[in-house]
Amino acid sequence: MSRVLSRVGLSPGRVSRTFTPAELIDAVADEKDDCVYVEIDAAGWIVCAGAARRGGTNAGAGGVAVRARLAPDVHARNALVMRAGGSIDTLQLRVEAEVPPLHELLVWLDEELLALAGVPFLGPINIHGKKDYSCHECGARFEQPNILKAHLYLSCATVEPRRFWRAVGERLRAATAPAPSFLPPALALSAAELEALATEWGRARGGHLCIYCGKAYSRKYGLKIHIRTHTGYRPLRCRYCARAFGDPSNLNKHMRLHGAGGGGGSVGAARHSCSVCGRTLARRRDLERHERAHALAR
Repeated sequence: MSRVLSRVGLSPGRVSRTFTPAELIDAVADEKDDCVYVEIDAAGWIVCAGAARRGGTNAGAGGVAVRARLAPDVHARNALVMRAGGSIDTLQLRVEAEVPPLHELLVWLDEELLALAGVPFLGPINIHGKKDYSCHECGARFEQPNILKAHLYLSCATVEPRRFWRAVGERLRAATAPAPSFLPPALALSAAELEALATEWGRARGGHLCIYCGKAYSRKYGLKIHIRTHTGYRPLRCRYCARAFGDPSNLNKHMRLHGAGGGGGSVGAARHSCSVCGRTLARRRDLERHERAHALAR
């Protein structure tokens, strides 16, 4: 199984150039592309190291995704393939968590594409405990939930990233094809609508059940906030720095950091500055982690 490593480190928010489902399928078929390391090119895009010199377009976009390992669960993922500009036929790879130098890129689909591509949810029948997931079709057992989802998506075939991404690309390409006039257009759900559906599907006798991991909650609101830890949906914004949050309590804690320096809630409270690049961070431990990434990149 191939692995893709960050050569110099990738920060959250970095993206690749856009690519289509058809280009994703072409990247799967490109056996000559030997992408091992990713970097940021002169224009600021995520590309395979040396892609510009080789002249390969797949190496700079979908080729990165199809050669990386699939993220085993929501906590391990650090990059997502997602819709770019709200269009189903325009995709993009986005870094979701800091990837230090020489660390591995672990890729998955965002929640909207998971729904559009038809990747299945796991239910209580699949979840037996931590690192214990089973296929209800063939009985195969897995330690990671996303690998079971890919297994089900591939009709119980061996899970391999290229095979998975080919199936995703074909499903998305079919979804963008013009539908016969007598059929309604494909339904595209927003992250908020998907959250509402997942919350409703979790209604159970005596409580509310997470359709991702099976965890139970007595209140619907508690389940709703928990679901965001799986989907990454963060509709709440800090009014000082615009950082996104899914949990109101985490937002409130963050807001207090802005006011910790006695500035009455001013942005200037983010007072820990990086000696290398000048970036300011609210917490000392964030600064220490940030400066370690600089040191590793030297």
